[in-house]
Amino acid sequence: MTPAPDAEAAVQSEYGGATRKGTREAYERFIRRHPDHPLAQKAREVIAAGTLK
Repeated sequence: MTPAPDAEAAVQSEYGGATRKGTREAYERFIRRHPDHPLAQKAREVIAAGTLK
């Protein structure tokens, strides 16, 4: 049997994808998918800073 994927690593990888894209849409997608994750708050702060593409 294959081990279960690490859910936290998957979420962190997804956040990394949003930061690489650097768009408001990417961060908003992350927030919609993981609204209660601590990185969602970080994504909200990035959006609020207003420095996205």
